[in-house]
Amino acid sequence: MAKTRPLTAADLARILRVYLRIVDELPSDTETGFLDEHGHVHFLPDVGQKLRASREAADLLARISRPDEEK
Repeated sequence: MAKTRPLTAADLARILRVYLRIVDELPSDTETGFLDEHGHVHFLPDVGQKLRASREAADLLARISRPDEEK
């Protein structure tokens, strides 16, 4: 099991940059977390899965929309 350690501001900045890159690739209406009644942001754990599904769907649509070169 991983050992718990404090995050520095630099660590958090790197994590958030990666998260933002992932979120930027998703459709804008994809749920990625929520804001609770205290104003705290909670990120959903399945953002990576949503990104993979989004990419797979985009790839499939691109393949479908290409003219069939074998015909």
